[in-house]
Amino acid sequence: MNFVLVETFLLLFSSITYGVAMLGMNKGNKNQVNTWLGLTFLFGLGFVAMEIYEFHHLIAEGYGPDRSAFLSSFFALVATHGIHVTAGLVWIIIMMIQVAKRGLNEMNRTRLMCLSLFWHFLDVVWICVFTVVYLLGAM
Repeated sequence: MNFVLVETFLLLFSSITYGVAMLGMNKGNKNQVNTWLGLTFLFGLGFVAMEIYEFHHLIAEGYGPDRSAFLSSFFALVATHGIHVTAGLVWIIIMMIQVAKRGLNEMNRTRLMCLSLFWHFLDVVWICVFTVVYLLGAM
């Protein structure tokens, strides 16, 4: 449980750092935006790395998706979320490059806002996944 809690906090902290990046955007400070997007990326990457490690560990212990319907659902749901986080990480890198090259023009501001919605939604979804899969699965 502690392992999953650390994963959860990594993702939640990434939302905070993304929020600070948006504050930097509102100030027109592209260096602040990219610094905080970089931290957001690192927190998100840590989350994905821990998730991959957890999958590897479960499968090595004989708890793969072929073992039960619960584990099949667990792997499908958690992996789908992880794929979306990975897509968000790619988007963050792209936005960091765009901000560095083109600054905080109107197009980049719009894209950063869209990414913000996507990133924060991933956190909301994770809280639901965490609650349903991990807490109810422990019963």
